[in-house]
Amino acid sequence: MSKILIVLAVLFTNIWAIGGINALPDNEKSVANSIKDMLKLDDKNAFNVYKDYIQTYLNESEWQMHWFDNESPAKGKMEKSETRTMFISLINNNRIINITMVRYPKINQILVYTVETLPRKSAVVIDKFNSLEKDKKFIKKRETSNFAYFREDGYMSRVNIFVAPPVGAVQYVDLSLYDIK
Repeated sequence: MSKILIVLAVLFTNIWAIGGINALPDNEKSVANSIKDMLKLDDKNAFNVYKDYIQTYLNESEWQMHWFDNESPAKGKMEKSETRTMFISLINNNRIINITMVRYPKINQILVYTVETLPRKSAVVIDKFNSLEKDKKFIKKRETSNFAYFREDGYMSRVNIFVAPPVGAVQYVDLSLYDIK
């Protein structure tokens, strides 16, 4: 009996990995399909973008998300553009995440700009500020009485600090590229 359970577990794991978008739960499948439609991607690339940039934020028990694409005002011309955009606003139990994706079809790349904001008590934010100041990987670019901005040396990563006792926020900003395969 235990051998049968092991075989079924391995089989299910492989089906999940192979299944891509179709193996996702309905609410996550909706997100992945929106990425596919809005950025005009095939199933494999849409699933990879979803898995690499979105799925990690859905590990919380509760989340909500909305998104926009090349929608534009009545006189705008973005709807017909070959360059595709998608803006995702996601809120889960402990952070707010904004993700902007811009697909450049002529160069087969997607620019992914992620901004994560973690609202916290000011003491937690000050502890983060102190640890960033000591971390040799980060360079403090600016500091005022309520704000600080750090850049990760050699990367496009940024960390913004905001303190207004009794609250504050830590904001992580990343810019990355996804190569469409």
